[in-house]
Amino acid sequence: MTNDTLGLDWDGVISHFPQEMAILAAKFTNVVIITLNNSVAPEKAEAVLKRPVSVEICPDSERDNHGVWKAIICRKHNVALIIDDDGFVVAECRSMGIPALAVNAMFFQTMLYEF
Repeated sequence: MTNDTLGLDWDGVISHFPQEMAILAAKFTNVVIITLNNSVAPEKAEAVLKRPVSVEICPDSERDNHGVWKAIICRKHNVALIIDDDGFVVAECRSMGIPALAVNAMFFQTMLYEF
């Protein structure tokens, strides 16, 4: 199984950096959206990222443990890298050997308001 899948969170990642995530997503063979947002349909994600994607939405029963759930989903999809705005998710993924990168959407929004 190839390890050429990008994992992306929706809120705070794709929602704040859609053009940049579309550029990055184009570099990977597969993309999976791993999110708590139950309004993200594959068609919506594909329109934003301009490519086919899979979407995994956290079930209500896993919301209290969403960091662990996201790490398990990364393993399921053999994710090479996950990008999330939640430090707990990043820490959980890294603890399971999954490369993870945190983005700070709130900092970005603050900067926009200053200019």
